[in-house]
Formats: sequence, C-alpha cells, structure tokens
Amino acid sequence: MRLARAIAALLVKTFVADLWLSLTAVAAVAVTGLGVERHWLAPATAPFLLAGGVLAALAVGVARGSKP
Repeated sequence: MRLARAIAALLVKTFVADLWLSLTAVAAVAVTGLGVERHWLAPATAPFLLAGGVLAALAVGVARGSKP
C-alpha cells in the first residue's frame, strides 16, 4: 500500500510541477477526442493531432522554461 501511495504522490508532484505541460496535453487529448466523437474529424487524423498536441506541449514547456 505504501508503494502505491508513493507512486501516486510522485505522479501528482510531476504533473503539478509542470502544470502548463499537463494542461496542454490534456487539452490536445480532449479536443481530439471530442472531434472524433462528434464526427468533426476523421479517426485517421487523431494520431496527427495528438502528435501535434505533444509538440505544442513541449514547445510551451521549453518557452516557459527558457524565460529568465
């Protein structure tokens, strides 16, 4: 039980430490899922949108981390 609690605490700490990265990733998944569910997007576009979301999340993280 202590191991599960330690892992959960580590995950929460990781996501809170870089909140913008987490929010951008969740937004990319939500937009892609909503678009496919509502038939606004073809399912074949989902991997490309998710990859773009990951790249956007990384770009936001790098931009925020490079500010003095």
